Amino acid sequence: MRFKKLFFFVFVLTNCSVFAQHSEVGILLGTSYYLGEVNPAIHLVNEVKPSAGVFYRKNMNKRYSLRGGVNYVRLSASDQMSGSELSRYRDLTFSANLFEGYGILEFNFIPYQINNYSTSPFSPYVFIGVSVFYTSIDVDEKVEYKREEDIVDIFAAPAIPFGFGVKFNFAENLGLGIEWGMRKTFTDKLDGLPTTYENNYQLSNSQNNDWYSIVGITLNYKFLTKRDNCPGVIN
Repeated sequence: MRFKKLFFFVFVLTNCSVFAQHSEVGILLGTSYYLGEVNPAIHLVNEVKPSAGVFYRKNMNKRYSLRGGVNYVRLSASDQMSGSELSRYRDLTFSANLFEGYGILEFNFIPYQINNYSTSPFSPYVFIGVSVFYTSIDVDEKVEYKREEDIVDIFAAPAIPFGFGVKFNFAENLGLGIEWGMRKTFTDKLDGLPTTYENNYQLSNSQNNDWYSIVGITLNYKFLTKRDNCPGVIN
């Protein structure tokens, strides 16, 4: 009899733990911008464009989550926004359509789960992971550069996404988040600049790779909420 009670307790605890590791699907809506030779230092000023995405999140426990998704990112920047002598000479404007797929690990600073009232209703978090993006670039040049080779305007490349945000309980199964994420790329071709010189000006620094960033709001729906508050679950 005692064995049956023990077996029942272990069965309930195990199943509750499995269901407590719930899943979520969500969307991201926000803005995106580029950092590189055409925009060397200004965040959220030079040609901010829209971005959007969808994602799936697997909550391993109240602290750690795995998230994967795809984003559409619009990037643009103009030398006209900079006052440097090189920018005035180069006078380049570019725009790009970029699609990325990513997988990241999230860490919640406060134990958090949507619609679980034994945890905090919000938590700041950080994330880091890997991604691959595919982009096509349209360059508007005011100067006819003497290039030794054509610019590669369609290509794919890896990147490292990382950043921070805050998650909130929104309503029952819904969660809301605010997120700022950077993407460190391993290419200097995101702006379409050639790696050549013109009239003693170095048009692009191949040793300084480009970055892009996504700032947005996430809205996500959580599955399997009824069993998150099973007694005895330790996450």
